[in-house]
Amino acid sequence: MFKSFYFSLLLIFSINISTEPMDHMDHMKNHSAKMHGPIGLMGDHFHRKGESMVSIRYMEMHMNHNYLGTNKLFDQNILELPNPTGMPKNLSVVPQDMYMDMVMLGGMYAPSDYITLMGMIMLEQKSMDLRSYKPMMARDKVGDFSTRSSGLSSINMSLLFKILDRDGSKFHAQLGLQSSIGKNNLKDNVLTPMGTINEMILPYGMQLGDKSYTLLSALTYSKTFEIWKFGGQIKSRINVKNDQWNFGDSYETNLWVQRDLNQIAAWSLRLKFQDIESIKGNNQNINAPAQTANPLNYGGKILTSGIGLNIMLPKGSVGLEFYKPITQDLHGPQMGMNWGLQAGYHLSF
Repeated sequence: MFKSFYFSLLLIFSINISTEPMDHMDHMKNHSAKMHGPIGLMGDHFHRKGESMVSIRYMEMHMNHNYLGTNKLFDQNILELPNPTGMPKNLSVVPQDMYMDMVMLGGMYAPSDYITLMGMIMLEQKSMDLRSYKPMMARDKVGDFSTRSSGLSSINMSLLFKILDRDGSKFHAQLGLQSSIGKNNLKDNVLTPMGTINEMILPYGMQLGDKSYTLLSALTYSKTFEIWKFGGQIKSRINVKNDQWNFGDSYETNLWVQRDLNQIAAWSLRLKFQDIESIKGNNQNINAPAQTANPLNYGGKILTSGIGLNIMLPKGSVGLEFYKPITQDLHGPQMGMNWGLQAGYHLSF
């Protein structure tokens, strides 16, 4: 609640800061590959009156190894943990790997020099490899299996409010709403600890949505010094309405630097810190003897670093960013991130 109040105050204060008219020559000087931030950033820039932009982004993330806090766990460690959802007594199904792919289709339009409209629709595909163990005695391996889900995930709309655009400095606020339209009761076949194949409701992390509404807010600042650009962004995602359960609120800080390589290309380095809360609520039908069936085993504090490249094209620009975790302190047991990759294309007109 305190963090929500903090972000609301920042937005209200920022929107009332007096704005300065943008200098046209300064705008043209910054028209380079670094005029867009690293492709993994969302809502990092605004537009002048009448300008529009469409974009497509692709993201892939790989998760492996299980953690409790900062400690890496092996399968045997997890099999010793109690199963809070019922029988058997201990956890008996252990995730091994997970891939998440996302396609994001976005658009921006500026009805004035001070407001930019931004919208995005997201599609996801998830796959997880798991291993089942016998529920008692020697806890021998039963076998491996995989589960999958795919489809529409969410749609969001935001307003970007320009606060400052002068002498290479840009500062703006974002306020928006995201609707989770993905299904939250998807099923797949699983290999049970008894060796049978049963169709069950997938755990929370494999669902495409939570049927919730989320308030989006952010503040973004960047400063350009000739071939260099420095930026920072703080953002929050706060649930305002849910169904049975919802993914936890999250707070994020980004710091990045970019440098022109030549007239059409720029590289970037980015640090991202996320503080993600556990899932709120529960679905009583999600009750497998797996860590992923416990809503408390989600979220944590994650620090990642990314390296990226932006390239100007005759029409539009492309971006690529690869990132790895530096530290992970997870509410566990749960799988940690191994690596992430994002690519995208912008077309402004």
